[in-house]
Amino acid sequence: MVIVLHRYLYRRLVADVSFGWWRRIGAVLLGLLLVMTIAVLIAGPYEAPFELSRVLAVPGLLWLTPLLYLTVALLFGEIVRPLLRNALARRASRAAQPSGDPRSPDRPDADADADGGPVPAGSVATATDTDMSRRVFVARTVAIGSTTVAALATAESMAGSPRPPGPGLDAVEILLPFAGRWSVRNSPARQVPSHGTNLFGSSYAIDFVGVDEHHRTAGSSSWRTMFATEPPELFFAFGVPVLAPGDGTVVAIHDGELDHEARRSRLALVPYMLGQAGRLADGVPGLAGNHVVIALRDSGAYATLCHLRRGSLRVVVGQQVTAGEHVANCGNSGNSTQPHVHIQLTNTSDLEAAKGVPMVFRRFREWPSGSKQPRLREHAIPEEDSVVESVL
Repeated sequence: MVIVLHRYLYRRLVADVSFGWWRRIGAVLLGLLLVMTIAVLIAGPYEAPFELSRVLAVPGLLWLTPLLYLTVALLFGEIVRPLLRNALARRASRAAQPSGDPRSPDRPDADADADGGPVPAGSVATATDTDMSRRVFVARTVAIGSTTVAALATAESMAGSPRPPGPGLDAVEILLPFAGRWSVRNSPARQVPSHGTNLFGSSYAIDFVGVDEHHRTAGSSSWRTMFATEPPELFFAFGVPVLAPGDGTVVAIHDGELDHEARRSRLALVPYMLGQAGRLADGVPGLAGNHVVIALRDSGAYATLCHLRRGSLRVVVGQQVTAGEHVANCGNSGNSTQPHVHIQLTNTSDLEAAKGVPMVFRRFREWPSGSKQPRLREHAIPEEDSVVESVL
C-alpha cells in the first residue's frame, strides 16, 4: 500500500507535469520519502530495531502528515478533474464558435475551419500547451496547498497541549515500582491526561518500559521485529519484579489474563489496533490486564499496577504491604503491546468510576532523552522519553 501511494504521487505530481532533470529529481525525492515511510513502519513506539531505521524514522514521521493530505487532495481531484475538463471544453467550444454558426461541437466537422479544412497546427499546439499548463498549475496548487496545511497540522501536533503545571502540594509521593532502569512513556510531565483520556482514572498515569544500560528494550532483533510479533520473554521487562509504591492494603486484584505476543514496529501494530474495540468492550480486565490495587496508607489514594504477568501475583485482597515489597512480575496482559509497568493513582478502587490523582516519585536518577549524563531528582515526575532508576 505504501509503495502504491508513493507511485501514485509520482505519477500525478512528477511524471505528468515535468520532464528531464526535474522528473529525475522528483523520482529520487519520492524514492527517499518512500524509504523513510517504510522506516517509520519498521520503527516501533519505543525504539527502532536498527540504527538506520532509527535515523530515517524521524523525518519519516514528519512526512506522514503531508503524505495523507496530498493523497486525499489528489484523490478528490480525480473525481473533480473530469467534470472540470468537460466544463472547460464546452466553454472553449462556445467561445471559439462564431456567433450564428450553425455547426455544433458534436458534429464531425466541428474541428474544421470555416473553409472545411483542418484546424491549423498552431491551434493544436496551443491547446496542448494550455492543457499542460493547466496540469502543472493544478499539480503545484495541490502540492503547495496540501503541504502547507499538513505542515501547520504537524507543527500544532508537535507543539501538543500546553505543558501542565507542576504536581502541586496535593500530589501523592510514592516510590518507583521497580529496580533497575526503565524508559518513561506517556508521562504527565508532557500532557494531562497523559494517555489522552480521563477514563478509568488514567489522567496522571505513566508507563515504564524496562531497558538495559544501552537503553534498549530487548537484546536482539530479527525479521519478526519489523513484520510480525515477538515473544514477550525476549524483552528485558518481562518477568521483572514489580514493587509496591508505598505502604498500604491490597484492596483488589485480577489475574488470569494472557500475556500477549509483543509488537515493536508500527506495521505489526496495525492488526493489534483493529482489536482495540474488543478490549474496550471488555472493560477494566481487557485494558488493565492482570492488576493489583493498593489503598495507600495516610494519603487516601489508590495505586493501581497494570499489565502484570499471568500467575505472578504474590498478594491477596486484605494483605498489608510495605513500600518496595514484591507484589507481582511485569507482564504483557491487557492493552499492552510490549512488556511494561503502568501505574496510576486514583480516588477510589473502582476503576470504572475513578478519577486520577497526581503523583510524584520520591527519589530517582534520570537520563533525559538524548543525554548520557544522569541527574538526581526528588519529589518529581520523570520527563517523557527519559530513562529512570530508583534511588533509595
